[in-house]
Amino acid sequence: MKRGRPGGRKILTIIIAGIIVGILVVIAIPLYIGYVERKGITEATSIMGAIITSQKVEKRRAVNYYSASTIAEFMEKGIDITHTKFFTFKTAPMPNGGFIVMATPTDAFDSEGEWVAYLYDPVRGGRWLRDETTILNDMLLIQT
Repeated sequence: MKRGRPGGRKILTIIIAGIIVGILVVIAIPLYIGYVERKGITEATSIMGAIITSQKVEKRRAVNYYSASTIAEFMEKGIDITHTKFFTFKTAPMPNGGFIVMATPTDAFDSEGEWVAYLYDPVRGGRWLRDETTILNDMLLIQT
């Protein structure tokens, strides 16, 4: 004769399966969040790279850098940003003859308002900046 309640092993199996699923969920959520952040950064850097290349081509062709901040303005220069999800983009010439490219995150990527910018200064080469204050200070130094 069997001892205990019939079906007790089924409940234990369900509890163990629930614990395993819970552990997998706890591991998967941070991995997914990291994936989404990397996807956003990849979007920003690839489009910013296209804008940088386009600006350099424009400088050779027309002797000036261009300004663009809307989808239509970027489309005129051959850059398709219609499907961007994580950032809005803007580019403008600088007074010293360089240009700046900015990627501002939308709410889908970064609620803290962090942003990425590439400042191209012909004297210093080019560099990536992540701090709005640094960019504004650099723009003031270049203008003076």
